[in-house]
Amino acid sequence: MTTKPQKAKRKGKDSVFIDLFHQPKYAVSLVKALNPTINVAENDIEFVTLRSVLMIQSYNDLGLLIKDKLLICSEAQSTWSLNILVRMFMYLAETYHRYIQKHKEMNLYGSKKVEIPRPECYVIYTGEREDCPDTLSLAKEFFDNNPTLDLKIKVLSKAGTTNIIEEYINFCRIFDEQVRLYGQTQKAVKETLRLCKNKRILKNYLNERAKEVQDIMVSLFDQKEATKRYGYERYLEGERNGIKNGISQGISQGRNEASEDIALNLLKGKMDANSVAKFTKLPLSRIHELSKTI
Repeated sequence: MTTKPQKAKRKGKDSVFIDLFHQPKYAVSLVKALNPTINVAENDIEFVTLRSVLMIQSYNDLGLLIKDKLLICSEAQSTWSLNILVRMFMYLAETYHRYIQKHKEMNLYGSKKVEIPRPECYVIYTGEREDCPDTLSLAKEFFDNNPTLDLKIKVLSKAGTTNIIEEYINFCRIFDEQVRLYGQTQKAVKETLRLCKNKRILKNYLNERAKEVQDIMVSLFDQKEATKRYGYERYLEGERNGIKNGISQGISQGRNEASEDIALNLLKGKMDANSVAKFTKLPLSRIHELSKTI
């Protein structure tokens, strides 16, 4: 009997992005690569990453608060899109909203000027476009250069081994190449990890978290496709029963069931409960309940 190849997660490298840079020591390396003038230690960093606040599905956006600076680093995009400017603007606004809510002494309606951290915005581009600009401007791209409202984003797209960002871009491009060669399979994942280790790309990280990285890249199904599959089944069921809101119920139920399926696969792969909760966005209590069924 022929064994069907195990699929790699369609956005495997995206999950690695979050796992890598949400670890304090690698977050320090990230900050130093983004802005070498910032003197930072692990205990200086506060993670203010938003979890799927503005989008239905997860995107790779990282928020770091460092003293008087707010660094936003957006997802590794294989497909180029200027819409990242709008997404970054919305992300920044929501981050400031939460920051002010957290600091109860701040009164936006009072006469005293509030103090907020200075933003620095970056996007890591891992695709193959060669004429990638160094900087993006909201005013230029969306408002005909009207300076009334602007947001500038620095674009990082160079692959190499000089810093952790260049290594991450290298990792992504190697992963894309292996997927082109072997499809979305476990072989593509294993070859990516083998080649990166041989080339000393993200060497320490991959040595420390080899199994977790492989679990991330292999065990997680494509959330979007899983949601669509489960949701459509519930929609048909709702249609047969005459439920008017069958579509919305189906999508919601499908998303929950897809997330629980993902969680079960990760738990079976021996990933710890806290990490599973982080990647699936399910409550930790539900992860513990699921672990008892294995």
